[in-house]
Amino acid sequence: MRNVNIAEFKGISIDSRNIPDAYIFCALKGEHTDGHRFVAKALENGAVAALVNKEYAAKAAKNESLIIVEDTYQGLVDIASLYIKELSMPILAITGSAGKTSTRRLISHILRTSMTVAETPRNFNNHIGLPITILQMSGHEDIAVLEMGTSAIGEIRDLCKIVAPDYGMITSIAHAHIGGFGSIDNVQTAKYELLDAVKPGGTLFINNDDPRISNYPQDERKRITYGLENPADIRLNIHDIDKNGCYRLSIDNTKIQLKSSGKGAALNAVAAYAFTLILGMDPQNIIAAIESYEPSAGRGKMEIWKGITLIDDTYNANPFSVNNAIDALRAMKTERNKVMVFGDMLEMGVETRSSHETIGTAAAEAGISHLFCYGKDSQFTVSTAKTRGIFFAEHFETKKKLAESLMSAIKPGDIVLFKGSRGVAIEEVISLIKDM
Repeated sequence: MRNVNIAEFKGISIDSRNIPDAYIFCALKGEHTDGHRFVAKALENGAVAALVNKEYAAKAAKNESLIIVEDTYQGLVDIASLYIKELSMPILAITGSAGKTSTRRLISHILRTSMTVAETPRNFNNHIGLPITILQMSGHEDIAVLEMGTSAIGEIRDLCKIVAPDYGMITSIAHAHIGGFGSIDNVQTAKYELLDAVKPGGTLFINNDDPRISNYPQDERKRITYGLENPADIRLNIHDIDKNGCYRLSIDNTKIQLKSSGKGAALNAVAAYAFTLILGMDPQNIIAAIESYEPSAGRGKMEIWKGITLIDDTYNANPFSVNNAIDALRAMKTERNKVMVFGDMLEMGVETRSSHETIGTAAAEAGISHLFCYGKDSQFTVSTAKTRGIFFAEHFETKKKLAESLMSAIKPGDIVLFKGSRGVAIEEVISLIKDM
């Protein structure tokens, strides 16, 4: 057995099948599997070493390169905590019930026009993803933009024990993961943990259009407010909305045309403008970067397919984000039909039925003519939508049947919104109709 110097690696992976050069494999022990089962395969696939517990090390082969700790998850956290303290870059931490990923990506997109950025990859915003993100930093970046997710009180507080941010931002506080929180007040408590953790002398970015965020208590730290509607330190005005539901904003007689639809995207843009402006970037360069930003798949990305506008907003869903998506669809202009394909909103707890019924009402009020639903709880959306006047509202047991019915209903000129929680994978319907 060979002990390994921690300075010999460039990052850590928990996937034994895909090990980049100079990476360590971390053998995490979970509910359903134990990473120690895959140590040999990870080393065979190129890992420079494996982070393992003492129990595994006692039985390990003599030629295995190991870093031995009591608990591999705590070892991962300890290494990340030590490493981040060695880095001198400022850190922005972002959370929110909706908009956190899109805002993080937009801010990073703007920053990259003039500096190097370390950014949370994909959905690495939890207790495992954050330390892995940190340990993939080269140490030569100018700034880190880190996303923090949560589904229970205390999770963000624990993440901020790993990394204390210099800047903090909450994009929104709404009914997301309510099953884990129990109430919207508990959601607020959990999100506040991020602002609580911002260093003394740090800066808080406050969305003044969200009363639960703007009510965060004043203290000695710098506070920058932003918004579209309420008075704020940095406020962009809504100039108009184009036929695709994309907002054109304005500030000091300068227009900013967004490529992402909906008011949520507009608020993300204000947040990104505020942060990068305070950081010292040139306003015109910020605006140019905002205008060049396009949403990625699952984040409201639009495409024209056979004359039909498809909106892929399938990455996740809660009542706040679904209503934002419906409002964006309402603002879009077409002489044909507006159609919605909707999958269950997960983790809604005691609000499961009422929240899905509310979406049926919102769809009807937005002028949606066809509603296709999948998942056990969206049946409540269908029944409510029918009572509210949507003649064609149907619930399907399989995505294949839904796709077949959708294909028979849509025509060129229609706009189709796809929305649902990550676990429902409504984007599969898009693939199904394209294969028909």
